[in-house]
Amino acid sequence: MDQGATEEAGRTLADLERLRRRTHRRAHGGAWLPAAAIAGLLLASMALYRHPLGQTSSITADHPWWAGLPDEQRDPVTSYLFWFVGTPLLFAVTALWYHWRARRQGVRVAWPLFAGTGLGVLALLAVLAAVPTGPVPDGLAATDGPYWQGLLTPLLPLAAAVMVLGWAERSRGLIAAGGWITLLTVWLCTSFPLGYLPGWATTLLNGGGESLGGNLALRPGHYLVLMALPLLTVAAVRLVSSRADRA
Repeated sequence: MDQGATEEAGRTLADLERLRRRTHRRAHGGAWLPAAAIAGLLLASMALYRHPLGQTSSITADHPWWAGLPDEQRDPVTSYLFWFVGTPLLFAVTALWYHWRARRQGVRVAWPLFAGTGLGVLALLAVLAAVPTGPVPDGLAATDGPYWQGLLTPLLPLAAAVMVLGWAERSRGLIAAGGWITLLTVWLCTSFPLGYLPGWATTLLNGGGESLGGNLALRPGHYLVLMALPLLTVAAVRLVSSRADRA
């Protein structure tokens, strides 16, 4: 094969690769809206707490953590309704969005699996727990170790849905975001008070020396921002990429 034919074959392969990447961006460019909507729901849940950002001298928390995190909430029933109404509405908006994209651009994403996972785990949560009426059980303290009933939180259905959305959208960023929300939720919700660090963790942070543990001086709103940041990053990247592709 002469040099001209080789160069022509190289250009053809490069064109095919650009077409493949453009098709992928077109098919999955719509992920920015559900990612942004989930981040918005997380940030909106700050309103469920009495002290979402400000420090307070004492904390009481109703269990299960219907606001999401183990901290003082304004009203357990309001928190319950926020997640059990807001989450299905989120999936309904997402369904309309993907239906519109499918009609306009002829591309389909497995969004029903995303919605089905979130709603299924949320329904399981509703079966396992009811609207709370009492405080955290007597004697519960951070030093008692993991409190696994703390996993009855509406944040985990959302985290599971994000990871499934990442699979459907072929987005490692969304999968990582779902894993990050899960990690933070498990840590924060299986001990009390919020942000407890066991002795081994504070020992590592202090560079050695025996420690009995401690707490990070962060409030629920700060942790919700940390959960939302990866989602907002994915949304921004996908939106910019989608607009650049159309241009």
